Amino acid sequence: MFITNILKGIRKKLSQAKTKTRFKNFTWMQKRILKHLDDQSVKSFAFDKFTVFYKRPYELIKTYEEIFVDEIYRFQAKNEQPVIIDCGANIGLSSLYFKSIYPNATLHAFEPDASLFQLLQQNAKVNKFENAHLHQTAVWIEDTDLSFSSKGSEASHIDLSNQSEHKVKAIRLAHFLTQFDQIDFLKMDIEGAEFQVVADSLDQLKKVDHFFLEYHGKVDQTKQLYTLLQQVESIGFSVYIKMAADHLTSPFYQKQTGTPYDVQLNIFCYKQIH
Repeated sequence: MFITNILKGIRKKLSQAKTKTRFKNFTWMQKRILKHLDDQSVKSFAFDKFTVFYKRPYELIKTYEEIFVDEIYRFQAKNEQPVIIDCGANIGLSSLYFKSIYPNATLHAFEPDASLFQLLQQNAKVNKFENAHLHQTAVWIEDTDLSFSSKGSEASHIDLSNQSEHKVKAIRLAHFLTQFDQIDFLKMDIEGAEFQVVADSLDQLKKVDHFFLEYHGKVDQTKQLYTLLQQVESIGFSVYIKMAADHLTSPFYQKQTGTPYDVQLNIFCYKQIH
């Protein structure tokens, strides 16, 4: 019995082993060097197949490992020329990943933060993106100018409180999507504006095969999250949810993080198989 249990444990470990990544990870030494660099100047880092311009070493490491090593956006397109929409492209690592796996894809990348957009442009140019359309705009529920908190980082976001004097152009995503008959992949990481944009775009989201949504909310907004999940289910999506950030070690005791968002979830939406 003892040996049998050991063998069962070994088989379980093997079955849970991660699929070997298709992209190289940082070496221990590379991480050590990167972590000691400043987060203000523009720097470049050469990987196996491409070069990335960036400012913030921590965000580069975290995002690269999530996108390229863990391949959270990996999907199977119906053809070699998929349509991919990247909302919240940041410096372009997600767009670079999409172009790495589908070089002939039609890519639309949206990033309203001016400093991040500049790096997105540099990364698209140095890595020779083709058929890629870069938009220095936010996605929203109407064509307008929006108050925007520009951080030059992953924390940049539409300021729904309208307190920031900085303005950015925004387009209505629902209208933009009408030009496509079918969309293979839509990524939406727009730092808290997703609830409004999803609700406004539901009819157009029906044509999307793979929809990645990063949800940002407070612990007292359970109804909002419940509504969002109901909405994507109503248009034919199944969902798989993972923590994007886990800030509360003892949730019953701490209850709130004291930050803009208590809950950050990666929501993977894909069409139900009947």
